[in-house]
Amino acid sequence: MSYVGNSPAEIYSSVQKQTITGDGTVGPYTLSYPASTNDVSVFVNNVRQEPGVAYTVSGTSMTMTGTVASTDDFYVVFSGLTQGTITPPDGSVTSAKLASGAAAANLGSSVNLATIKDSGGSNTAITIDSSGRVSTPVKPFAFVGFPGTDSYVAQSANTVVTFSHAFVNDGNHYDTSTYKFTCPVAGLYRVEISTLSENANENAAWVFYRETGGTGTALGRIFTQYRALAGSMTIECSANDKLYLTQNTNNNYYQTTSVPYNWATYTFIG
Repeated sequence: MSYVGNSPAEIYSSVQKQTITGDGTVGPYTLSYPASTNDVSVFVNNVRQEPGVAYTVSGTSMTMTGTVASTDDFYVVFSGLTQGTITPPDGSVTSAKLASGAAAANLGSSVNLATIKDSGGSNTAITIDSSGRVSTPVKPFAFVGFPGTDSYVAQSANTVVTFSHAFVNDGNHYDTSTYKFTCPVAGLYRVEISTLSENANENAAWVFYRETGGTGTALGRIFTQYRALAGSMTIECSANDKLYLTQNTNNNYYQTTSVPYNWATYTFIG
């Protein structure tokens, strides 16, 4: 339909109801809105009354034919009157009716949530308990080490350290055949290592690598002259980068899955 001027606001209509307390008489009773006899529906104890027979209405004055007690359930529905508003009724607006970002822009300074899920609503990304403690149950993490041969085995110098056993592999991002951790998303990752070679006074340099598009780049290293070594490095990665470790000697390292000496962890920080 054509119109002149600004677009009219959408109107939401609702029928008005008025509850009245009887006073033991036929009235008159005062209505909230002016009406005629046929514009209102009158109910006494949930029984609809006949217009013009059980009651008459003139303006805001309604007179009953019979008396209405204070204990009667007595109310009027203004059938011929609807009240328009540009405010939609509660619970009537769906997310499809909201502009992108509109809900987030009006959240204010406080939001009460127990969980935050992914866009599909199938995976819980963040939980908050009643004490305000926050957890991220799907954070990528791997705790890896050597297999359980319970013996010393030589590692080849300047090749990927063969941590082929995964104690923990949340998300299955660590490959136990290539000994590399694939970063599922861009962000910061922490790599931690602890090692112990067979003989005292053995030296070794363990190197942290990031592989992008098939090309590995050494980022940092930890050196020891006394057999034992431990340390960590935080690395910025793109999605699908791979992280791994090398060491520069042919030292023997004890392989066990029972309280291991030699291990590494890969953790997505954020």
